[in-house]
Amino acid sequence: MLLLALLAAAGAIAAAAASRGTTPASPATRDSKTRPPTYFGDVKPIVDGRCAGCHRMGGIAPFSLTSYASARAHREEMAYAVSRRLMPPWHAQRGVRRYLHDPSLTTGQIRAIVRWAKAGGPRGDAARAKPAVASVAPSMTRVDRRVRLAQPYTPKGWLPGGDDYHCFVVPWTGDRTQYVTGFNAIPGVPQEVHHIIVFLAAPSDAATVDGWDAAAAGPGYRCYGGASAVGGRTIPVRLLAGWAPGLAGGDFPAGTGIEVPRGSRLILQFHYNLEHAHMTGGPKPDRSALEFEVADSVERRAAMLPVVDLGWIIAPATFAIPPNGRPVQHSWSGDPTFLARFFGGGIDLAGGVTIEGAILHMHRLGLSGAVTLRRASGATETLLRVPRWDFDWQRAYFLADPPSFRAGDRFGVSCTHRNTTGRTITWGESSSDEMCLGFVYVAEGR
Repeated sequence: MLLLALLAAAGAIAAAAASRGTTPASPATRDSKTRPPTYFGDVKPIVDGRCAGCHRMGGIAPFSLTSYASARAHREEMAYAVSRRLMPPWHAQRGVRRYLHDPSLTTGQIRAIVRWAKAGGPRGDAARAKPAVASVAPSMTRVDRRVRLAQPYTPKGWLPGGDDYHCFVVPWTGDRTQYVTGFNAIPGVPQEVHHIIVFLAAPSDAATVDGWDAAAAGPGYRCYGGASAVGGRTIPVRLLAGWAPGLAGGDFPAGTGIEVPRGSRLILQFHYNLEHAHMTGGPKPDRSALEFEVADSVERRAAMLPVVDLGWIIAPATFAIPPNGRPVQHSWSGDPTFLARFFGGGIDLAGGVTIEGAILHMHRLGLSGAVTLRRASGATETLLRVPRWDFDWQRAYFLADPPSFRAGDRFGVSCTHRNTTGRTITWGESSSDEMCLGFVYVAEGR
């Protein structure tokens, strides 16, 4: 009877433990939870798939993470950055929309890196290294045209704050209309290149553009506030592509491309900033390169449209940020039909387009911002919200579920800045000025 009672009691205890979810773990399970992660077994796959694209020799990151020694040496920085979701860089607010190419780590991946760092960075067995997690970084399927500055250009810093806006002309060769379906930029001197914008001038303006180039001494010509030469008449241009710090190159959304008519001119506007050039011995000659993916036809024509209050550009004082150190917000929304007439390349918004991506741009005083779609019904959809602006990490955010733009809808942009400089800051092209600018990549309806 005693034995039966003991067996019954043991069964009751086991049942109670199971009902509470506290069944004792097997030795293998306990080991996987208590043993520290290793570099080759747990950390290297994450680093290779999410970090090494920037953290490599010659990459834009400040140090390499492509070896065990370098990763272990920077393990505390890695743990700090991933636990606070500062790395991998992704500044679109989560939960607003789904985007393509989101490199954010899972909770389990973050925990593995943090535990590995706290354990001193165990090496593990290199012979049993696991493969890299699948990369989600954008990439170009192919490079059909590669354009490099024909001659090295040394920035002059002819504007206040050490800024230099210089444009270079590249004829678009070929005997037919083509479409750019992907883009990448390789800045020659990353610490000096503030941004690169590729404008498209129509064949009817080719002689004017070539004249600006021929009249200026040396390669290219001075341009400020756009693609036209300083002192020359302003010509209409379209936006083809662009680069800013942190912006990765890659294919445009599947099936889309921006039309480039035969005989067009590419105008490459470089904004150089020499604020810190004295720390590296002065300005360095630049020979940046641009890469294009090109197709003879596409399923849907696309365009890059600016989202901005033209009043800010025409009258910069209307975009004032006082020097009181308090957050200041500027917002605008409006009908994009007027801007689409100049930048849309013949795309009819009223005929139906999808919004494939969004970009936000500010300078160094930016705190946060958003690009929005305001429906004719009055409802507002957020296309992109950046709650923590970082000038050094700008990128295009392509939408996983592109919404349609319908007649009567409006685009909007809002930005919050904080000015601690001691002087009122207004809209301007220099790095010491500010901006609140959005872009939307739209394509003809599906």
